[in-house]
Amino acid sequence: MMQRITIKDLATMLNLSTSTISRALSDHPDISEATRNRVKETAKRLNYRTNLQARFFRKKHSGLIALILPEINMFYHPSLIEGVNAAIAETPYSLVMFQTNNSIKQEKEAIEQCIRWAVEGVMISGTINTNKYSMAHLEELALANIQCIMYDRVIPDSSLPMLTIDNADCAKKGVNILLEHGHRNILGIFANVSLAITQERMEGFKQAFRDLGLVPNPDHIITVERPSLLDNILPVLLSNHIFSGIFTMTDELLYFTTNNIRKLNLAIPEDLSIVSISDGVFPNHYYPKITYIEDSGKRMGQAVLAQTIKNINNSNKEKQIHYLPTEIVWAHSVKGIEQ
Repeated sequence: MMQRITIKDLATMLNLSTSTISRALSDHPDISEATRNRVKETAKRLNYRTNLQARFFRKKHSGLIALILPEINMFYHPSLIEGVNAAIAETPYSLVMFQTNNSIKQEKEAIEQCIRWAVEGVMISGTINTNKYSMAHLEELALANIQCIMYDRVIPDSSLPMLTIDNADCAKKGVNILLEHGHRNILGIFANVSLAITQERMEGFKQAFRDLGLVPNPDHIITVERPSLLDNILPVLLSNHIFSGIFTMTDELLYFTTNNIRKLNLAIPEDLSIVSISDGVFPNHYYPKITYIEDSGKRMGQAVLAQTIKNINNSNKEKQIHYLPTEIVWAHSVKGIEQ
């Protein structure tokens, strides 16, 4: 991988002084238009970026840490932002935040901006299309000496530090609750299948059945690119009364699922028992309260910031994978049934 092009490199290539290069890039009037154009064309061709850290922060750090979110909905992300904001207030750092709208193009633009602003650390949850084959823009952060850590939506086979939960184990815990209460016809509702987090939680769902010597029914597992699509799917699935239990992998899926249960005049847990992986806000505001495996956005926000600062101050560049603990929060959404 090529090292980052510096002003010294440009000066050597063009047989000019570093001060001339610097003034040409800054459109200084003492530099002729021809020289300015020659310098800028070479800089563009070699993908040179002005190093703000070198220009403005030679004797001090920028003090900036970036939080990159794939989206901001009413679940999980508000708690995560709250956690990051509360934690960063106790540090000398300032926060800059980007939302990519699940667009890899916008994610690349956000990384470009982070490099231009010479942020010291980047906390990123990837888009639907962020994978091990589309990470060149994230690798550029290392060339700029910027620490990067992935959280929540991580890429398991990447070399970046990661902070997440054990997704498979969380799903298995949730399904086990239903299985232990006698449920066998359990509907598993999952998000976009291209996400590693979805694949891991689906595997945990299946493993819970296998551990009991049962074969998970593939027809009892559905994935949706957008949670709102459940409004078209669930009325058909649930009207057949095949299922006695439901597991949802996120709060957003839980929200659309409970809305459809209510529209069909079905009761929780009398007609359907339900368990979810959740931040914990929605299950506690629903009636009856819903049993969930806690995936706290606030705790994630606090932890990812702490780990980012630790990495900034640590010369150890080895890959790190940290798992936050989770626990079952019991409520009233599951009833026992006889086999």
